[in-house]
Order: sequence, then structure tokens, then C-alpha cells
Amino acid sequence: MTQEISTPRLLIRPYRREDAAELARLINDWEVARWLSVVPHPYTLEDAEEYITEIAGDWSFAVTDGAKLLGGIGISGGLGFWLGRAHWGRGYMSEAASALVGAWFSAGHEELSSGYFLGNAASAAIHAKLGFIPGEVVPEHSVSQGRDVELQKLRLTRADWQARHG
Repeated sequence: MTQEISTPRLLIRPYRREDAAELARLINDWEVARWLSVVPHPYTLEDAEEYITEIAGDWSFAVTDGAKLLGGIGISGGLGFWLGRAHWGRGYMSEAASALVGAWFSAGHEELSSGYFLGNAASAAIHAKLGFIPGEVVPEHSVSQGRDVELQKLRLTRADWQARHG
């Protein structure tokens, strides 16, 4: 796996210990956390430190503008992403997700799953741009909400990705 991915506006790189305070600040926003399945709310500095040092895997990345943390993206059982609210509406996550999905398929993987909680229009739009095909809607536990939420499951094959993105 590539350690860093550059796009015209972003540097997508592994998390660093010094990201912890900003990670905690950005993801502790209810409007961010409520759309994520495994993130507690409130989200503390200790949660961020534990994620960076013990949980983040080979396909877990900080989305940055080269200097500042904007959000996160990764593939662990499926594509997942989030963006700090101050950075919404600028196309950052579409750019980051396209770059990471391209790297995933370039690494030889044949398929990628993902999903979003119903009502998350921004996530639905990003997945549609990437070419994900909707599957079933299933209940998924949301740690931040403390309950099951309806999750739209999605799937993308390498063939579908290449047909759409070359």
C-alpha cells in the first residue's frame, strides 16, 4: 500500500500522533459523529490517541490539505470516511475517496463494499459519484447514537470502477 496519496488539493497520509487533538476536536461534533457507526460521542482525546496508536490499520488515512487535518478515510471491511464540518461542501471527500478507491483497485483488489446511514445525503452523493451500486438496507448499530440505524449497503467492483474512471 502506498504510504501517501497526493491529489491536486490534498495529501492523504497515515495518521500521526500529533493529529490526535485535531482528530478529537473534529469528530467530536455531533453532526459528524452521528453518521458514523463505530465512533463514540462524545469523542475524547484519549479515543483519538487510541485510534491512532492501536486501531488504525494499513488502509487508514488522515485527509489533509498538506498542513491541516480535514477528516479521515479508510478501508477496513469496507470504505468509510468522515470530514470535519468546517470542510463540508468543498469536494474534499469526493477527491479523497476517488484517490483511495483508485489505489485500492490498483493494488489488485477486485471488489469494495461500503455503506451509509439513510438520511446522509452527502455520503450518498459521494458513493454515487464513485459508482457504488446499492444493495440491501439493513440495521447497523451506531455507537454514537446508541441504537440501530438503517444502513444502505453498497458494492463496487474493479470492472465497474474501470468502466467509469478508466
